[in-house]
Amino acid sequence: MIKLKAYDVEVLPNFFSITFVNIDDYLQKFKEACTIENKKGKEIRKNIPLIQKYKVNEIKEILSNIESKTFYITPENDEQLFPLAAYLTNLCPQQDINNKKIYNHLFGYNSNKYDKLMVAAFLMYFDNCKNTAELITTLYNISKKIIDLQKDDNEARKDYQIDVLNKFKLPFVNIDIMTLFRLDKVSTIVKNNKKIYVGKSLKQTSINLQWYELLEFVLPPISEKDKYLYNKNPYKNFTIEQLNCLISNWDRYIIPEWIEQMCHYNLNDVFIVCEMIRLYSDEIKLRYSLTKIYEVDVLSASRSEIANILFKRFYSEFSNLQYYQWGKRKTERTVMHLKKVISDKIYFKTEQLQKLLTELKHTALTSIGKSALQKEITINKLTYTMATGGIHSKDLPRDLRSKMIPLDVPAISNSDLDYGWYNGYTDDSFCYVHWDIASFYPSLMVVYKIAPEHLDNGVFVKLVKWIRDTRVEAKHSTEDFIDGIPPQILAIALKIVINAIYGKMGSEYGDTMDKLAVLKVTINGQLFILMLCEELELAGIEVYSANTDGIIVKLAKNQYHKFLEISNRWQEYTGLEADSEQLSVYSCLNVNNYLCKELNGKITYKGSLNPYMYAADLSKGYDMPIVAKAAAEYLLNDKPILETLYECQNILDFCKTQNIGKQFKVLFYSPNALNPIELQRNVRYYVSKRGGNIFKVNKENTHNNLCSGNKVIVLNTLDDLAIAYRNIDYQYYYNEVIKLIDPIKLGISNNQKGGKGVKSGKVALKKLSGNYESLFDELEE
Repeated sequence: MIKLKAYDVEVLPNFFSITFVNIDDYLQKFKEACTIENKKGKEIRKNIPLIQKYKVNEIKEILSNIESKTFYITPENDEQLFPLAAYLTNLCPQQDINNKKIYNHLFGYNSNKYDKLMVAAFLMYFDNCKNTAELITTLYNISKKIIDLQKDDNEARKDYQIDVLNKFKLPFVNIDIMTLFRLDKVSTIVKNNKKIYVGKSLKQTSINLQWYELLEFVLPPISEKDKYLYNKNPYKNFTIEQLNCLISNWDRYIIPEWIEQMCHYNLNDVFIVCEMIRLYSDEIKLRYSLTKIYEVDVLSASRSEIANILFKRFYSEFSNLQYYQWGKRKTERTVMHLKKVISDKIYFKTEQLQKLLTELKHTALTSIGKSALQKEITINKLTYTMATGGIHSKDLPRDLRSKMIPLDVPAISNSDLDYGWYNGYTDDSFCYVHWDIASFYPSLMVVYKIAPEHLDNGVFVKLVKWIRDTRVEAKHSTEDFIDGIPPQILAIALKIVINAIYGKMGSEYGDTMDKLAVLKVTINGQLFILMLCEELELAGIEVYSANTDGIIVKLAKNQYHKFLEISNRWQEYTGLEADSEQLSVYSCLNVNNYLCKELNGKITYKGSLNPYMYAADLSKGYDMPIVAKAAAEYLLNDKPILETLYECQNILDFCKTQNIGKQFKVLFYSPNALNPIELQRNVRYYVSKRGGNIFKVNKENTHNNLCSGNKVIVLNTLDDLAIAYRNIDYQYYYNEVIKLIDPIKLGISNNQKGGKGVKSGKVALKKLSGNYESLFDELEE
């Protein structure tokens, strides 16, 4: 039996605290915050943000009844010192009355690099210090060291004290959801010629969860009330103004009247951890299943790390070698000649593509970076860009609609003619078809026996083939188990591994690094796709888009047999397989930002047209999801923009957010106030007809408006005010939707350059905005 808890540690020079929340209780009390979908006769519960189910006061009431415990100690008040020590000690494995083991698993955010180390420090030092004051000072100094070394793993590993803390045997299992969702490596910066990973804070992540309270703990400025605490070195004889300039928030001393506020802040953070677990419970369950099935610890692992761990296991099994016999090796390349890369099966019929092939065979690369290779080729109306990572077409914004006119009489069933849309429609019907190559890169490795040079080619190719084929088998299996593993778990596990195999070959840190092998996959893959596109265009079938592993074509009814003949011949010749989806709608800004709807009703979103991007990928920012939603409703269902905007009752869907660097401060200028209000750096707001202006201000007092001069209302803490009274500036949001729709409907890119009588894209869009048809309806004011 496993008991789940969430926890968080807070440390100040005169304060140490740990808050715990019972996750099982949290999940039980909020189990109704979900939607229920029916798929193939089976009910599927999909968790949704609390604010989409409950009012704020209801959330607060439920939270107040969830089992939680906060311990804190100060030099003046150590009543909870031994109860905290006892609580932590009792988290060790125990037996219930039926002699079954009970384990405690504690979830935290960045807990692998901070909270668990602080718990270890507390357990090591709590009974080895002269008094509580010395204990808190010791813990504070350790906290400072941990934070200082968090951005440098190498230095942290060299530090003896942190090494001891990492090796300390904790009474519980620690699980870090920051690393689980890979939020510790959201972006990178270069400092002293060294790449440093930058994570996403829990506060910023809480915005993606639509958490009702975006709370940062900020102590009041130092005043006469607490100045006495600083009358010692190194701050002795400093003025209050000097102290406020020199001492950061988390190096401040706390006084008793502020402790309740601190504990509330701490508890709010722990509830956010619980909410992440609730909303993404499938990800948590997956890791428990993989840990049990494969006997590897992936409880805190990202999907990328899971891929590493499982690949090591699988390769060892297939090769009958221990990891130390084959791992921690890579193949270094200084120069890579593409003539050694390109398959003999590549050929073209047209002169321009034959010339491209010749040029490539005389090309040598020294890296596989984005700038290493840039080749453009135009076939008919479409321009393709080749690079080391994959091919993509230079798509203009467009709105493609299939023309489907049913026959007056029922179609005669004929399996040879049944192409989803083909059988049963008139001769002048046409359909846009997305033709997708199945498991493209892994299949190239299998068919053309591509493997890193330092690994056994036969073993590697056999393993990739097994992963690819077994995943497909598991995905469609009706059996309870495959090799003792539930098929749905096996399918996900193998999907994680197979999606990572190609990328790992280009990684400096993996066991499969060989950049020549990467090029064998990507260059041949692109050339095979160009072979197909050339053949289709020569047959009069227009290709509208191409991207890495698939193409979109416009297919008239009388072109079906020719398309089938060409695509089948291509599959037989290359040894690759493909699937297709028939699209009723394909609306795109470019190849990476689009939405499409299949004839069967399935909708796919990508990039800026995805209303749920903030939830689908927690590493992404949060920016007015109502805008993408209104654009999607208009493009897919012809729903008036204002109708979607007015229907929305969730004010958080209108919110924007900004994460400000530590070198800045945020000031809010209210029209009725003499002086601006300084806000916390993580700020959430929406555009309103009545409000103030929000600025990012640097040390030189340079003001940068965060919302282009629009009035905003800050909404860091949500309340139950009806949306009708929030004075939303609907015209602003309407205009933002138009910015997405105009390029698509007008077929004009923002990036289009002007000159010699040709308007730039921005000028043309401004002039022609809305001219495709009127978007306002009777709701217009």
